[in-house]
Amino acid sequence: MRIKSIVFVTLIFLIVPEELRSQDIQPQAVAQGQLDAYNNQDIEAFLSWYSDDVQVFNFPDEMIYKGKDKMRERYTNAWNQNPNQKAKVLNRIVNGNTVIDKEYVTGRANGIENHVIAIYKIENGKIRRVYFIRD
Repeated sequence: MRIKSIVFVTLIFLIVPEELRSQDIQPQAVAQGQLDAYNNQDIEAFLSWYSDDVQVFNFPDEMIYKGKDKMRERYTNAWNQNPNQKAKVLNRIVNGNTVIDKEYVTGRANGIENHVIAIYKIENGKIRRVYFIRD
């Protein structure tokens, strides 16, 4: 019976479009998935958590950039310059499709460590907008 269940789940996974499967992902899992990829400096895994037209802001409304191509460029450059950079979540608040993380970022080549608040707005299982508050 267990094999039939596994086959059934596998078939559903293959048949149901990704757009519908991604709607079931909890917002905190999306935020954690992108953080894990960030800490592994895995650009493809990192980008997989974001919508193609992601918008990134300095809070409240200063757009820094838009789209995965710009995100790829910025994070690839940042990780090349800071191969030991990591972020640790000190506090996480989840409210519907919004996740607010207070993060502590370390490992920068210049030695600066700081706190960052990241607000992730999630739609259809992907991060659509990010707002940063930096100290």
